[in-house]
Amino acid sequence: QDLDEANEAYLEDMELYKKEVAEKIAANEKSIAEHKASIENDESSADPKYQQKIDELEQKNRDLKKKLNEYKAEGKEKWEQFKTEFDSDLDDLGSAIKNLFVKNDKEQ
Repeated sequence: QDLDEANEAYLEDMELYKKEVAEKIAANEKSIAEHKASIENDESSADPKYQQKIDELEQKNRDLKKKLNEYKAEGKEKWEQFKTEFDSDLDDLGSAIKNLFVKNDKEQ
């Protein structure tokens, strides 16, 4: 019975984590879309290198979303390792998005 309860808690943790992370990924998508729209509306900020960086961040965000959606339950230990690595990747992406957009906003 303890094993069943532990397994149930692990699966609940997985679902909660996936929901929380999906919200962060959606926020990244929204931020990227807003900046892409502002570039399209302001020809002076249509720097190809900047656009390429935005595209790269957008792809990384899609890759994280895919990685999260494709994760299959493989045990609590692997789940904890996945969360640690995923959190790091998501934080790095969030910082990269923030830094790129803040830098660009200051330059305009």
